[in-house]
Amino acid sequence: MTARLLLLWVGFAFSREADIQKRVVGGRQCQPNERLYHVRLSGLDPDGTWSFCGGSLLTDRWILTASHCWQPGRTMFAVVGVHPGPGQRVEIISEPRIYRDNNDNVHDIMLLKLPYPTNIPRVAYPDCDYSLQPGATVEIAGHGETTAGPNNERTNGESPTLQCANIDVVDCSEERKDMKKNDKKFYKRVKNDYWFCGNTSQVDVCPGDSGGVVVFDEKIYGVISFLGDPKNVCQKAAAFMDLCNPEYAAWIRRTIT
Repeated sequence: MTARLLLLWVGFAFSREADIQKRVVGGRQCQPNERLYHVRLSGLDPDGTWSFCGGSLLTDRWILTASHCWQPGRTMFAVVGVHPGPGQRVEIISEPRIYRDNNDNVHDIMLLKLPYPTNIPRVAYPDCDYSLQPGATVEIAGHGETTAGPNNERTNGESPTLQCANIDVVDCSEERKDMKKNDKKFYKRVKNDYWFCGNTSQVDVCPGDSGGVVVFDEKIYGVISFLGDPKNVCQKAAAFMDLCNPEYAAWIRRTIT
């Protein structure tokens, strides 16, 4: 069920075949003045396993990310100022705030509170009077893997630098239909979420990119949530939580004020 999720587990060793093609999946290194609000999140499980995600500063203390980046018993750390660096690692002490709807369904949006304020610039809220339509170009970013195997298979790893890439908003109807038919267990998990999709040739998100925000016109419109194809890069659209959904927007405002 979790194969589509973009959390990267780094508590194990993995090998790289000699013929793996090293390439950025449609991205570039973010400029030093871009994405200053980006946060690198890491989680330590009781068994010693580490995992990591992305996040973004909404205020001087609140971080927005994906809820699947947290599990009960996991100790969370946030590196603020990770881009352009060097960053400062802070332990998250407060309980995560996870969005649940009126039927107690968990959605893939979470807020984490820093123990003290930071003076790092924050990301701007979206103008939800403007609705993103298929064909709009948005920007994604993350520290996920920048390599693929010889047949475009996904590999495990992380980028030492924050990568930015443009991706086009596309209609999600075919992906929903395919998921409902061929991945029923995962569809059951996300069917109540409000999400939109992005797909561009030679551009994709990778494990470890979860929780990073999707930006349009310097404002956040989405949170990177899950893969369209868990096995191969650049084959199907990725999914992003829709921050212009009124329920999400109202919950965020209530939580951080």
